[in-house]
Amino acid sequence: MATAGGSGLGLAICRNIVEAHEGDINAEVSALGGLRIVLTLPALVG
Repeated sequence: MATAGGSGLGLAICRNIVEAHEGDINAEVSALGGLRIVLTLPALVG
């Protein structure tokens, strides 16, 4: 049986990783229902 909810630790870890790479993370309502997570990271220039 799956449980609902949680401590949100996974999203906090993701946010720290994305921000460490000078990116951005946003959570928003999905048009399909549920949650949509959008990550934006800077491009690597070689």
